Amino acid sequence: MNLTEFERSLSNFSTGYETYTKLMSDIKRLDNLIQANEKQLNDSLIKIPFTHLYFVDGLGIFKHQTPTLLKQNKQLIIKYNRKLMKSKKLSNSLHEQLEIIRNDYLTSNGEKSEAKAKLAIKYLKQFWQIDHL
Repeated sequence: MNLTEFERSLSNFSTGYETYTKLMSDIKRLDNLIQANEKQLNDSLIKIPFTHLYFVDGLGIFKHQTPTLLKQNKQLIIKYNRKLMKSKKLSNSLHEQLEIIRNDYLTSNGEKSEAKAKLAIKYLKQFWQIDHL
C-alpha cells in the first residue's frame, strides 16, 4: 500500500480506537449504574435468617420503588448489552485493521518503511504516549 493509503488506514484506526475507548467508558458507567440499582433492589428485600433466601416485606408487598428499579434495571441492561456487542465488533475490526497495518509495514523496506514508521508514530503517539521509537 502506498503512503496515502497507509495514512488513511492509520487515520481510520485512530478514529475507531477513539470510538472504542468512548464506548468502553459508557459500558463502565452503565455497569456502575446497574450495580447501584441492584444494590437498591437487594436492600428492598428481606433476608430470611440462616439462608440465602429473600422475600418481600411481611405483607407480600414490594416497597414502592421496587417496580421502578426493576424497570430501570431492565433498560440499563439492554443498553449495556447493546454497547457490549458493539464494542466486541469494533474490537475485532480494530484488530483486523491493526494486523493489516502491521503486515504492510513489515513488508515495506527502505525509505518507504521509514516514512510509514513516522506516520505510525504520529498517529499512535496520541494513544500510547510513544516518545521514542
